[in-house]
Amino acid sequence: MNETIAPAVEVPIKDYRAPLRFWHWANTLLISLQLMTILFQKVIVNSRSAIPELQASGKDVSVPQARELAHIISERIWDWHIYFGWALVALWVLRLGLQLTGPSDLRFSARLMEILRRYRLAPPADKSKTGKMLFAKTTYALFYLFLTIMVATGLILLYEDVSWLKGIHHLAEETHNVTMYLIMGFILIHVVGVVWVENKEDHGLISRMVGGEAPNIKR
Repeated sequence: MNETIAPAVEVPIKDYRAPLRFWHWANTLLISLQLMTILFQKVIVNSRSAIPELQASGKDVSVPQARELAHIISERIWDWHIYFGWALVALWVLRLGLQLTGPSDLRFSARLMEILRRYRLAPPADKSKTGKMLFAKTTYALFYLFLTIMVATGLILLYEDVSWLKGIHHLAEETHNVTMYLIMGFILIHVVGVVWVENKEDHGLISRMVGGEAPNIKR
């Protein structure tokens, strides 16, 4: 007897519980704030450009004074970067807790395997639809991986004075920077995908991610 794709109501593939919605929007805010600190540090308050700008402003500022002021501003920005980073660590722990302690059929790993199963069993006519679902869920898995790498490398950089971490400091810094761009790429793909799905296939998706899903609705 040939297997057929299981009805969508058997195992949920989406999770709109309040803890996950809180994690989603808090994580969005913190990552945005982290990127803003990078923007200010690398572009707006770049010390190389700040020094001549301070001198050109007509103020009687010497090069050492301008360099010290730029350094102070830079340190303040990095302090905020670290504060937001600790908050991201807390959210990472929360997400891990939801994965390990939540209902077994709502854990991310279970939902990913369910979509993979549906794609494998789907008839040719439904491959495109289930393929899109699998692609979306796979990008989420990659995002969780990127976030884990970002948190781990950030902690290594924060505790760079620990003797056994000094040898991997440069590698951690480079990995941290590359992962930042990967997360930015995910954000772009995610936003475009959500807007497209909201308008074409699943109207109300954003509303459900904000306010949750009505108990009598099965998706």
